[in-house]
Amino acid sequence: MDAAFDSRNPALFEVPVPPPEFGQDGGKFYHYYDAFAEEIDDNMVSGLKEQLEGLLIFAGLFAGVNTAFLALTIPLMSPDPADDTNALLRDNNAILLNLALGRNDTLPTPSPLPSETFSPTSKVLTVNVLFSVSLTFAIISSFLAVLGRQWLVYYRKRTGGGPERQRWEQLKRFLGAERWRLEWVLDDFLPSLLQIGLIIFCISLTIYLNTLHTTLSNVVGALFCVGLAILVITAIFVTWDKFCPFQSPLSHAVSPFIPVVICVARMSAIILFVLILDLLQPIEWGLRFLLGIAQALRDCCLRGSSNVEPPWEDIT
Repeated sequence: MDAAFDSRNPALFEVPVPPPEFGQDGGKFYHYYDAFAEEIDDNMVSGLKEQLEGLLIFAGLFAGVNTAFLALTIPLMSPDPADDTNALLRDNNAILLNLALGRNDTLPTPSPLPSETFSPTSKVLTVNVLFSVSLTFAIISSFLAVLGRQWLVYYRKRTGGGPERQRWEQLKRFLGAERWRLEWVLDDFLPSLLQIGLIIFCISLTIYLNTLHTTLSNVVGALFCVGLAILVITAIFVTWDKFCPFQSPLSHAVSPFIPVVICVARMSAIILFVLILDLLQPIEWGLRFLLGIAQALRDCCLRGSSNVEPPWEDIT
C-alpha cells in the first residue's frame, strides 16, 4: 500500500498548521484551488455539451418527421385544381347536351368554380397551425443549442497574463455564468422548448388522424396520454425525493411550487371535512330521532308485556 494513503500513517491525521501570512504555504493553496476550479468547469461544460449534442440530434430528427407531416397537410389548405377541371367539364357537357337537343335558348349558366368558394375546414387549419408551431419550436431549440455550444467555447477561453490573472478571470466567468443562469438556460430551458414542441406535435397528429379515422386517433391519443402521464408522474416522484434519478425540466419547474400545493391541499381537505360534517348533521339528528322513537316503542312493549299474567296461574 502507498504510504501516502496508509491509514496507519499518523501524519495524515495531523491538523495542518496555517502559515503566519497568506501565500507562505509553498503554493499548496493555489495548487488545490486551480485543480478544484478546473474540475468544476470541466464538469459543467462536459455535461452541458453532452446535453446539447443529444438535443441537436433529436431536434433534427423531430424536424424531419414534422416536415413530412406538413407536406401531407399543407396541400389541404388550398383548393384542388382537379375540382375546377371537373366543374368545367360538367358545365361543358351540359352545354353540349342542350345544343344536341336543340335547346339553344335555354343554355345553363356556368356555376362558380370550387376554388372561388373554397375555405379549409377548422380541423385542417388547426392541424397545420399546430404542426407549424411544433416545427418552429424544434428549429428554435436547435438554433439555441448551436448558440449554447458557442457560449461554452467562449466560457472556456482564457487570455494570457499569468496564473493570477487567469484565476481572477475564471472566477469572474464562473460568477457571471451563475448570475445569468447559464446552466439553467442550457440544461432546462432548451429541453423544455423541445418537449413542448413534441407535445404540440402529438396533439396535432391526433387531430389529423381524427380526420381519417376516429378509432385510429383514439388509440394513438391514448398512447400519447400514457406517455404524458409518465412524464408527470416521474416529475412528482422527484418532488418527493430530491435524489430521485428521474430528473427533468418539468420536475425542476414544479419543485418550488410543491409547498404551496401541499398547503392548499391541506386547507381544501379541512374545508371538505367541515362541509361533510355540516351535510351529515341533519342526518345525525334524524337518526337520533328514529332511535328515540324505537326506544320509546320498545319501553311501551316491555311495560305491556309485564302487566299480562301468565295463563297457567289460573289453573288450580
